[in-house]
Amino acid sequence: MDIIFLDSDTISLNQDIDFKPLREQGNLKLFSISNQDNPADYVRDAEVIITNKIVINADTIRRLEALKLICVIATGYNNVDTSAAKKYNKLVANVPGYAQHSVSQHTFALILNLATSCCRYAGDVNGGLWQKSRTFNMLSYPGFELYGKTIGIIGFGTIGRAVAGIAEGFGMKVLAHDVGDISDTGYSNTEFEQLIKESDIISLHCPLTDKTRDLISAREFGMMKNTAIIINTARGGIINEQDLASALKQGQISGAGIDVLGQEPPKDRISLLRESSNIMVTPHCAWSARETRQRLVDITSKNIQAFRQGHPVNLV
Repeated sequence: MDIIFLDSDTISLNQDIDFKPLREQGNLKLFSISNQDNPADYVRDAEVIITNKIVINADTIRRLEALKLICVIATGYNNVDTSAAKKYNKLVANVPGYAQHSVSQHTFALILNLATSCCRYAGDVNGGLWQKSRTFNMLSYPGFELYGKTIGIIGFGTIGRAVAGIAEGFGMKVLAHDVGDISDTGYSNTEFEQLIKESDIISLHCPLTDKTRDLISAREFGMMKNTAIIINTARGGIINEQDLASALKQGQISGAGIDVLGQEPPKDRISLLRESSNIMVTPHCAWSARETRQRLVDITSKNIQAFRQGHPVNLV
């Protein structure tokens, strides 16, 4: 079985990932292509293709007669035309729940940086400002304690629940919202608008769909506390970036921590960074701990193995 991994460089950093589990499933070929390339040119005879963020559109799917399984080596699969896959009888499998530890810790890295300004302070020290201080310390930026604050978590799957567990450790109150039933989690399902209005911190952990695109826009920013901060480690597009820029500029909210953008990578300097000093943007790296990336490979190999055995799993 020919297995083609289109963008393997998005998973491996300095060859720190073991691809042996995938090699055990067939004839594995690793490529490093971009969305400017046509994936169909690389996978004409492959039965299985693996993609992280390479777009697999209807035309590509139509052209690949040998293709049987598309493995998205991620949880989100909005880069694959699933309607076309169904039309041409191609299965699509993803990797749910793999990043709960990595993404939840990155979520709090963003929250803690906004709460303490530690990265800004470290930059000032590196720039020699502490050495010039007239007192023993520097009080340059406002900060706040997490203890007693309310965090609203939108999307209460494995990652959202992991974020809730960390928040509890900080003594925070947790509000959870999900479109599904979360009664088995021990948390009640808070109404969306109530969560928006009452939260000091809002953290997004839902997929990007037609229903969640622009989920947080001018209307929602208008309902938030002006001291609130918003965190997005889910998908770009869930927050309307122009409305976020406006909310930061007008002081409707206090800050933002963003790991995902509508266009990745951005073409030029990120406009959001011009609107507020109290925003952190990281390059879609919340999922990128080495253990997490290896888990992606391991689970994807199991998806392929299950397909080979006639009992496919994790289908979308």
